[in-house]
Amino acid sequence: WRVPHYRQTLDFTCGAACLMMAMKALDKRLRLDRRLELRLWREATTIFMAAGHGGCGPHGLALAAWRRGFAVDLFVNDQRPPFLDTVRDPDKKEVIRLVHEDFLAEIKHSDIKVHLHPLPVDELSARLAAGAVALVLISQYRIYGDKEPHWIIVSGCDQRFIYAHDPYISSVHVTSTDRVSIPILRREFELMAKYGRSK
Repeated sequence: WRVPHYRQTLDFTCGAACLMMAMKALDKRLRLDRRLELRLWREATTIFMAAGHGGCGPHGLALAAWRRGFAVDLFVNDQRPPFLDTVRDPDKKEVIRLVHEDFLAEIKHSDIKVHLHPLPVDELSARLAAGAVALVLISQYRIYGDKEPHWIIVSGCDQRFIYAHDPYISSVHVTSTDRVSIPILRREFELMAKYGRSK
């Protein structure tokens, strides 16, 4: 596979780790290390989640890639702030909203192509065949049994499967090779590639 694997080093940096894998697939000269992981997370974080540190949102990741010279297509089916329904505190909700509005304003001054609909699996396959690399937000429920949002990277596909790299390695009994090119049935992938009430 042409997409390298990078293991996230913190619970909340899956988005940054996936972006690193995508950028390395497109630019072999890129050096992957924790400094870059944290820099990308800082640029793309939504700041708050239900608990712990905030995760990366799709708009923030798109901007981080675009700032580094990559062409970006962003597929979202909702213009509202992501992850808002995971936070109860009104002050935290307001911060997430402000961060999201700031991302949207920055995107308006970029050439990021925003598509307000999900990316169908057949189109995903065609884009991969043309050399694209896809970061996908999923619900961890179908993999790990919890309803947390999680970023994976699609490394390839065929008629039956979507293959994904997962940056999360949960224990010493799991290795990077266990998380490389995981085969996911296309139908299952369509169910996984949704998160939250807004899907």
